[in-house]
Amino acid sequence: MRRFLPDSIVDWLVVIVVTGICASQLATTLFHNINRNQAIIALEDVRAAERIASIVSFLEDTAPILRSGVASAISRSSLYVAASEHSAVPDNAVVDNRCARLRDVVKARLLDIHWRQVRVNYAPQAVSDSSWLARIWPEFWGSEQDRTAQILSRQSSERRFRVAVQLIDGGWLNFDVASVSSLPVASWDLILSIVLTIAVAIALSLFPVYRLTRPLARFTQAAEALGRGNLDEPVPETGSLEVRRAAHAFNDMQARIRRLVDGRTQMIAAISHDLRTPITRLRLRAEFVEDPEAQRRMLIDLDEMETMIKSTLAFAREDSDREQAVSLDLVALLQDTVEEIPGVTFLPDLPEMCQISGRPLALRRCFRNVIDNALKYGKTARIGLRSEAKSVLVTVDDDGPGIPEDQRELVFRPFYRLDASRNRDSGGTGLGLAIVQSIVFSHGGEVMLENRDGGGLRVTIRLPS
Repeated sequence: MRRFLPDSIVDWLVVIVVTGICASQLATTLFHNINRNQAIIALEDVRAAERIASIVSFLEDTAPILRSGVASAISRSSLYVAASEHSAVPDNAVVDNRCARLRDVVKARLLDIHWRQVRVNYAPQAVSDSSWLARIWPEFWGSEQDRTAQILSRQSSERRFRVAVQLIDGGWLNFDVASVSSLPVASWDLILSIVLTIAVAIALSLFPVYRLTRPLARFTQAAEALGRGNLDEPVPETGSLEVRRAAHAFNDMQARIRRLVDGRTQMIAAISHDLRTPITRLRLRAEFVEDPEAQRRMLIDLDEMETMIKSTLAFAREDSDREQAVSLDLVALLQDTVEEIPGVTFLPDLPEMCQISGRPLALRRCFRNVIDNALKYGKTARIGLRSEAKSVLVTVDDDGPGIPEDQRELVFRPFYRLDASRNRDSGGTGLGLAIVQSIVFSHGGEVMLENRDGGGLRVTIRLPS
């Protein structure tokens, strides 16, 4: 069931609005029609009672020998009248509220209610063969002939009253009266008006829902941009009070992060600048060391220190890089990056062109680090590229020893090295993959490492297309 439920605030608000409007309209229509039906049924019963009282008054003044003929002449499908010496309704018949109401109205209209017996019950064929759904289903009126036919059909299918009224001379008049026990819940005209009312109400409600949720969409986009390292786009502080407060808090947090990153970058740049001076002095002093082996080792250590400083500064600058994203051809960028680098090949199924949005310099640094690692530890680098629904996959395969599964997440930590293959003698500082992950994350992508079945490591970089 969960996959059929709405997944966003907009969808939930639309469902709530639509459900509330539909439920209120249907409930109002139902209650209105119940009250209307009760009123109409009561009115029809009173009218039937008045007709019965009028016929009784007329036939009571008619000669007994003529009553049967007159009663037959005035009988219709909605009201049959028969003169008889006996009552068609038992004296001990159990009556409900409708029968009691019909009896009381007949007595009231005949005025002489103290001595006259009026008995009311339902005719034996009271149960209708039609289902309750057919009785409440809205009727569609076509031509006048169709309407008349439907009225007569409903009249003949509804249950009927059996009424017996005692005459002053001791005779009885027995009536078989059509009754209205149920009416259609609504007409097609009413249903159409309800549908139109619901449609208009929903249309008018969707605009404020859109106005309410649009700031949340901008808020989400800003949060995604912040996750990719974009610290220069504040969230517009518009919308409802809660959204404005959240946007203000988000902008304050973004400003604090920006100041933190800038402060860290400036600190590392200052340290790197200050360290270069003593390193340069040490390098000059090493030139005067007479022992060639000691001199060589000192120069190697100084080169390593300088390399570490440059790598650390590059890693810090990556977090605060303000390079703008542009539309670029990823295939051309990869070809330019590996140009004149021996040991790099492309897989044969490489597409001719692949357009994405990204930062060219950062992506060059990212792919160069991955390729350098592949050449350094695997002696070769085979580059592949394929497109998926909403992303692009770049793979770099090597023939090296691979990385143990329990250390594939650790290698992305700054200054982390694998003891067996990635050591200081190889010239690594432990920042290459950390820089790669930082660049890929800033583009909204991900980096995955896996050992190939035939040996070697595969680095997969997924970038949004």
